[in-house]
Amino acid sequence: MTTSTLSAEFIKAREDFAAWYDAKSEEEQLFIDEISDRTHYIIDEEDYDDFIEELLSHGIASAGEFEDAFEGEWEGYGERIYAEFSEDLIEQIGYDIQPEFIANCVDWELVWYSSLRYDYNTVEFKGNTYFFRNI
Repeated sequence: MTTSTLSAEFIKAREDFAAWYDAKSEEEQLFIDEISDRTHYIIDEEDYDDFIEELLSHGIASAGEFEDAFEGEWEGYGERIYAEFSEDLIEQIGYDIQPEFIANCVDWELVWYSSLRYDYNTVEFKGNTYFFRNI
């Protein structure tokens, strides 16, 4: 039987995170918790602080507003991400474009730019794109 021990560096990082988190107000902690529950790439204290600052500049100032508006996190930036988001959103809504040869002709980037961009806001942060419904 092997036992693994946590490195001193790991323990220190966890303690630092706990101290940072405990110093936040209850409202800020709820906001951090909501971000943590719904994203994968926001991972350390600096990321949370910077991301929340960015969200504030887009009018998202609380856990509830984040929960209401958040639509997804996509790895990367640019038109490809807008196209992937658009296709995924249309599939989630339940539209099934058939036959497949027609579905393959849909310009999902054009769907974003001609329609969806008016209903959604994007935040580009540390190599990723976050989509929010306009509320």
